[in-house]
Amino acid sequence: MTLWQKIRNILAALGLILLGAVLIYANRFDYSVFIKLEGLDAETAEFLKTFDFHNIPYYIVLTVLSYALLFHGLHLIIFYFTMARHMNGGRSMLYRGILFIDLAILTFSIQSVPVTYIMAYLIGLLAFSGAIDVFGALDARKIHGHWKLKMIRGLVTIAFAIYAFMNLNTPEYCVYIYSASLFYNALMRIISVFRHNDIVTIQ
Repeated sequence: MTLWQKIRNILAALGLILLGAVLIYANRFDYSVFIKLEGLDAETAEFLKTFDFHNIPYYIVLTVLSYALLFHGLHLIIFYFTMARHMNGGRSMLYRGILFIDLAILTFSIQSVPVTYIMAYLIGLLAFSGAIDVFGALDARKIHGHWKLKMIRGLVTIAFAIYAFMNLNTPEYCVYIYSASLFYNALMRIISVFRHNDIVTIQ
């Protein structure tokens, strides 16, 4: 792992921890203080009475996730045109970049759907990320690389997704489960940074 990759992993871990903390705080915050504000015009006061403040944690996740997917997709596309197009199989980078941008647009556009569907979508993405880690670990095992940590991370992430899906009817509890998965993935990223990685050579 290069120095830049270590820095990027640490920053990503800190971002996950911050996002999880914000979600928990937003889920526990007493939003009734906004309704009790004085001096508001009638239109604003009526909007505050009808707005469901408990959806704010989901809006936070969707917004952050959509921008993260967008920037990652753009990064892959830029990498394709600057380097990967000259590599064997480099076109997959272009396809992955387009896929991530499509997911970013989809993630940003579902903020108006019911909370249950939003949570189901987030749980699906969580399970998908866990599955990617599992398949990546299986590939690393074939070339005798480090695979156990990635396999554990993938399986535990899938377990978080299954547990969250089992509690889909209690959205507020799902927020805590989702936040716990963010903290867990942040911890695993930090562990991977300080873990010694041997260089695998192909004979």
